[in-house]
Amino acid sequence: MLDERRWAIEREIMRRRFPWILPFETESGCVGFFGQLRGPKTGVRYEILIKIPANLYPETEPPIYLEPRIGGNWRADNVNRNPNGKLCYDRPGSEAWHPARGTFANCVLVAADYLRSQGA
Repeated sequence: MLDERRWAIEREIMRRRFPWILPFETESGCVGFFGQLRGPKTGVRYEILIKIPANLYPETEPPIYLEPRIGGNWRADNVNRNPNGKLCYDRPGSEAWHPARGTFANCVLVAADYLRSQGA
């Protein structure tokens, strides 16, 4: 479960690395970040949303959503129940999600790598 200290650290990491991607908290108990990423090749702006119920984080990796959608790598979202699904990606073994060292910033890097791999 996300405690206030961890949430403060997550916000500071994101402020330093991706200051244009902003934190949010919902009344229903979700936390996350939203903003834009540019496709590295096309310059197209993609909305990024990383959102998870605070009671599941950091044990569960937060789902990543991109709009407009690109590629066919989307799967059922069992965390937020988004009917459009979440970005589907595989992390190599050494990069697997680890609650003690995984961060929302890591998820932004995953999204950026995905855009790059799709020729965005």
